[in-house]
Formats: sequence, structure tokens, C-alpha cells
Amino acid sequence: MKILVGIALVCALAGCSTYQAHSNLPTLYAPTNANQVQILYSPPQRAYTSIGIVSANRYKPGWTDPTVSDAIPQLQAAGAEIGADAVIVRSDRSNNDRHVVVEGEAIKFTSNTGVH
Repeated sequence: MKILVGIALVCALAGCSTYQAHSNLPTLYAPTNANQVQILYSPPQRAYTSIGIVSANRYKPGWTDPTVSDAIPQLQAAGAEIGADAVIVRSDRSNNDRHVVVEGEAIKFTSNTGVH
């Protein structure tokens, strides 16, 4: 019986976070390392190109409301899936049901310096 409860708990927790990534390019970039995808809250000062839109839906159990920070790992995973170097957070909303939805623009840097 304890094993069944443990399996149910793992299954329930696995469904707590989801993400989606949609590229707007005909030729896709190779996936990148999610740990290296930067999360930005405004456009960077270096040149970049937009490669798609990503979103993360994060459920957070407990007593505190979920925040954008709670969804960062999912945003990084979504951006990495389509080859992004960074994700610019464009919107976030809380559904008052323990979920936060964060949407962003996946970007690829085109130079090391310069203004976009």
C-alpha cells in the first residue's frame, strides 16, 4: 500500500510543471544546454534574433503563491529545446489556483557586443 501511495505522489508531482516551445524559423537550431539559457526581463544590449515563443506553466503547492522564479527551470528547458541562448520574459500571470504561467521570447545572440 505504501508503494502505491508513493507512486501516486510521484505521478502527481510530475504533472506540476509543463512547458511549450514554438520556433518561428524554417530551419531549427540545435538544442542548447538548459542550464546555460539566460533568463532576461528586458531586451539585451547585444544583437540577437528572435527564434520562437516559449511558455511555462508551474504549479506550486503550499502556502505561498507561485512566482516567475518558480517557472525559470521550465523556461530554460523550453528555450534549450529550440536552441535559444536566452529567453526574454514578456508576460506572467497567476491563475489563483496555485499556478503561474510565464511566456517569453526565445532568442539567439548574433554577436558578442553591440546594441540591438
